[in-house]
Amino acid sequence: MKRGYAMKFSIRRFNEWLIVVLFAILVPVLFSFVRGGDSLLPYNWHYIFNPHPSTVLIGLAAVDAIEMFGGGKPAGFSIIWETASMYLNVVLYLMIGPYLLLMGYRKAILNENRSKPWYWYIGAVICIGSLSVIPTELLKQKVFSNTKESAAESRTKDLMRAELAEVGFATAQHEILQDGVDESFQVEDLNMEGLKFQHEVESVQSDTLITLVASTPEQPDYQVTMEVRPYNRSVLKQRN
Repeated sequence: MKRGYAMKFSIRRFNEWLIVVLFAILVPVLFSFVRGGDSLLPYNWHYIFNPHPSTVLIGLAAVDAIEMFGGGKPAGFSIIWETASMYLNVVLYLMIGPYLLLMGYRKAILNENRSKPWYWYIGAVICIGSLSVIPTELLKQKVFSNTKESAAESRTKDLMRAELAEVGFATAQHEILQDGVDESFQVEDLNMEGLKFQHEVESVQSDTLITLVASTPEQPDYQVTMEVRPYNRSVLKQRN
């Protein structure tokens, strides 16, 4: 009798968790179907049940990275529906879900056959969804940080190449107009103000080939080299 009861008990527990797993799979699929195509719900409703709220930050950060790359000013973050929903997600997955699961267990203990109440299933589904939140959020935050750093580095490299081109043209002009390039020539001789990067003369091969190098302490492993040929049809040739 006890063995039969134990078997029945274990089967019921298995069925309970099977129902939870099925709901954990079907609910996101159904919700995606409802808001896809001819949506029955507004598109931004999906933020309410977003198990990975940092996707909002990633999206806004991507826009800021594009602005930084283009020389604009990043907008930053403000309180809008999408950002406010992140707090709702935290409450839902880290507070409401565990609370419903715990209350369901307590209710089942008081029940003679240990059957779970309906809100236990909701709490269990939410908790399963929350299991992927922390590792996914850590990974996405890493991607967010790398994306922002990469955008800043790319912009610095573009500015360095552009400024080196200006120095190269000034060098060619200095030689053509003033015949002023020899082995003692330095970038400082151009009297260019407002240079943001370090520019040096790597070599001077008579007045037909001057090699310049641009660098910055912010990226010590990266430099740009430019060959200046004042009397050639192709005056500038740049190498990374």
